[in-house]
Amino acid sequence: MFLAVAAALAGLGIFFAGMYQLKENLKKLTSRRFRQVMAAWTRNPATGVLLGVTAGGVMQSTTAVTFILASMIASGMLGVSAAFPVIAGANVGSTLLVMLATLDIHFFVLLVLGIVGISFTVERLSGMRTLASAVFGIGLVLFGLQMLKSGVMPLTREPWFGDLLSLAGASYFLPLLVAAALTLIAQSTNSVILLTIALTAAGGLAFEQAMMAIYGCNFGASFQSLLLSSHLRGRPKQVTMYQVLFNGCTACVMVLLFFIEQYAHIGLIESLTKSLAADLPLQLALVQLCFNVIGAVFMLVAQPWIAKFLASRFPALADEDDGQPIHIHNQAIVDPESALELLHLEQQRLAGYLLPSLDIARSAPKDSGALIERRNQNFLALSTEIRAFQRHIGEAPFSLGGYDRLNRSINTQRILEGLNETVVELVRAAKAVQDQPLPRQLLSNVIEGIDAAFLVMVDALADRSGEDRALFFAITRDRAEVVQRLRQQYLANDANLTTGQKGTILIVTNLTERALWLLAQLADQERMSEDDQSFAWIFAGRARSQA
Repeated sequence: MFLAVAAALAGLGIFFAGMYQLKENLKKLTSRRFRQVMAAWTRNPATGVLLGVTAGGVMQSTTAVTFILASMIASGMLGVSAAFPVIAGANVGSTLLVMLATLDIHFFVLLVLGIVGISFTVERLSGMRTLASAVFGIGLVLFGLQMLKSGVMPLTREPWFGDLLSLAGASYFLPLLVAAALTLIAQSTNSVILLTIALTAAGGLAFEQAMMAIYGCNFGASFQSLLLSSHLRGRPKQVTMYQVLFNGCTACVMVLLFFIEQYAHIGLIESLTKSLAADLPLQLALVQLCFNVIGAVFMLVAQPWIAKFLASRFPALADEDDGQPIHIHNQAIVDPESALELLHLEQQRLAGYLLPSLDIARSAPKDSGALIERRNQNFLALSTEIRAFQRHIGEAPFSLGGYDRLNRSINTQRILEGLNETVVELVRAAKAVQDQPLPRQLLSNVIEGIDAAFLVMVDALADRSGEDRALFFAITRDRAEVVQRLRQQYLANDANLTTGQKGTILIVTNLTERALWLLAQLADQERMSEDDQSFAWIFAGRARSQA
């Protein structure tokens, strides 16, 4: 019993670890070409449904498909409305296991994990490591679900498990409730449906009770998705809630149709399935197929209203779009010189992200770790887009001056990313010194100084030739001595400091030196840009005078 519980817990942990790895590596794969391919597949709802049917049929887990889509949305690879048809199709495709009753993907999951894991040791495949890590994440998700199911599978073989279903008597609701509970425990809709079919074939349940048990399994799957998505927010939450509504709403509709058929004697699902097949197990498999087909049709027809409801109930977070570019785009490559201007605007926007992150270090709230992690993820996501755009326009034909500007843009990007890393470390340091008055005072002082420098930096990036740039050049000159004196001043209180506090002071001052050094590097980049503009103006003037 304890081993089964441990296996279930390990499966749940592997599931979440796989989701995290998948999400992080999908962010790295968000190249423009890859996103165009994904957008092309999901632009048309019909092709989106076909894609979902294929994914559901291969993975045999609508939960896995739903959370993979949620990860793609979180990484900016897919829109919410494009994911809904894929989920609807995945529910239909997942019925393949019930129809065939012999498909076992455990072998393929182990094969994927083994092959991809071994590929990490092959240096020749290092260029595909990000893609391999994403595939490995998918394998972990599926393996986690399989392990979660196998962890509780011993319970399904206990005599009481079958007795719970056979004790229903003539009741319709008891099989529904028991099947929902067992699905939630077993974390597998298809396994409980297959068990229901086996019990019905053995005479343990009437056909009508088996139908209600199948609907109960889908009710349980709805609660399962709800529990697994409890940590999600914003647009990824909308996608998982779509799956919750798919199972929950369709189950309500099917139960209503069931009672209409039973008491109004109108031929509906039971009559249809019995007319299509003579074999009882196949008839019940068709009940599940009808459930998902009717659900898919209903959810696709009602998608505009459902999407509006989910968007209002689970609105996008205030900073959810911060990781997406607003200036750079594919069409900008047509005019490379203009593309460089758009790139500069995007980098201005990225530099502005450093100020709110520094505010977290200043205020040091209790949830500072979660706040800085979210802001860091948005910063890195936008940085990834900018770097991909830089590589893309690097293939365009530039003048010599254009290549110099692109090179400075690449260097500026490296500096901004270094500044962001420094700010993240300052937030962590701020959390560590909350109960240490002297290091906290030091941190407060250096944060105010860095904040003032960041404000001037942001203004200087927007002002190509004004006073802000001159001020930026001035404040970044020879600041190492200032930090050195500050360090010595605080360490002079040696008698009042613990070893840990001394270490904290060294960390804070070192981070400050790094931030000022990076700002000086950025100022040099901007000075080179200004010199080039002056040179271009002088050269143009001479050319006009010669003409």
